[in-house]
Amino acid sequence: MKKKNSGPDAPAAAGLFGEALPPAPAKKDGLLAFSYSKMSLYEECPLKYKFKYLDKIKEEPKFYFAFGSAIHSALEFLYSVKNPPFPTIEEVCEAFRAEWNSKSYLEKGYRTQAKSDDDYQKGLLMLKAYYEHNRARFAPPFLVEYSTDVEVDGLLVRTISDRIEHLGGGEITIIDYKTGKDVKRQPAQLYMYQKITELDPRLKEKIAETYGTRVSSVRIRELLYYHVPTNKEYTFERADDKEIGSFWERVLGVAENIRGLKFEPTPGDRQCGWCDYKSLCPVFFAGAQPAPQLRLPASDSVEVLVDRYGRLKERMDEIQAQLDEVAADIARSARDGAEYSGSQYTARISKRGKWEFKDRDAVINVLNQFDLYKDALTLTLTGITNVLENPGLPDEARKKLLELAVKKTATDIKVLKKEGLI
Repeated sequence: MKKKNSGPDAPAAAGLFGEALPPAPAKKDGLLAFSYSKMSLYEECPLKYKFKYLDKIKEEPKFYFAFGSAIHSALEFLYSVKNPPFPTIEEVCEAFRAEWNSKSYLEKGYRTQAKSDDDYQKGLLMLKAYYEHNRARFAPPFLVEYSTDVEVDGLLVRTISDRIEHLGGGEITIIDYKTGKDVKRQPAQLYMYQKITELDPRLKEKIAETYGTRVSSVRIRELLYYHVPTNKEYTFERADDKEIGSFWERVLGVAENIRGLKFEPTPGDRQCGWCDYKSLCPVFFAGAQPAPQLRLPASDSVEVLVDRYGRLKERMDEIQAQLDEVAADIARSARDGAEYSGSQYTARISKRGKWEFKDRDAVINVLNQFDLYKDALTLTLTGITNVLENPGLPDEARKKLLELAVKKTATDIKVLKKEGLI
């Protein structure tokens, strides 16, 4: 994706072979609920993703999220008009005030009322500057805060576009507001917008409803980040097929890892500095010992840090091995669909079939022989299973794939603490 008109400060898929782990919970019909923010969190730290999205452990409120949400709410109010006149700046500020006061300073994540009040005043000034900078070009947008869920490649992908402008003939621009630091922006999030937006069937209907004309397709012309604090626009041209293809392979790789329950922590200064899950993380000894130094101390050589990393990794491996052993014992002894209650925890057991394929080259040969490689979408366990379970698969192809497959039983164990989910 090529960037243009920017300001001066602008900016392996999981294996098919080997042990197949139970899939992560999906939203509907076997689809994995997905979004760019979920992918980003997984890439930051897979274990943090698990704590947040699978274990449903709430994070502490973050003041910068509350601030950004209130600014977005005020801009949504500003642009939610079908015809002029637009709201006055006083009305926009009142919308900001109402959203801001809907939560206490503690609920917004501030430590003091004074800091919350400071940011409130900063928000008012920011909105007034935005209004003055853009008032000459106010026009009713095509869509504001448009949320959609699109099914693609076994995923149910959600995107929320702050603003969409229709340029005619089905071509659109997507605007994404940013309220944090004015840092160099990367286009990955915009790749997700482009991929999903152009697959979204609802947008063609929305264009017909709004403008009275039907289009055969929707196409991104450009995407831009709008940095509200500075009124800078960072504009990117649409990505070409190669860029989108490469990005989508990255998406499918993350999704496959999530389905395979690969949630190993990836400690680091950036990942751990503001993490709310330190007390649950094996890297931090479950809170039993002080957290290890994340920055490189002057007295520690790289060799010393390598030894420290190795010891932590061994500890993690030991814990995982114990979990696997106990899970295997439960699978052997428990009945499918049963619930078992100990003194502290309750476990719900479910069992299902799973496939394993050991000979990668042999599978590829079968797929190529019957022109099925493209149907697998990606050479992962999920992709091959989708081909195998397709009722239209030729009998000979099914026979050859089954000769290479091993059917086993996977056991899902959902554990709840007596007073709630752990």
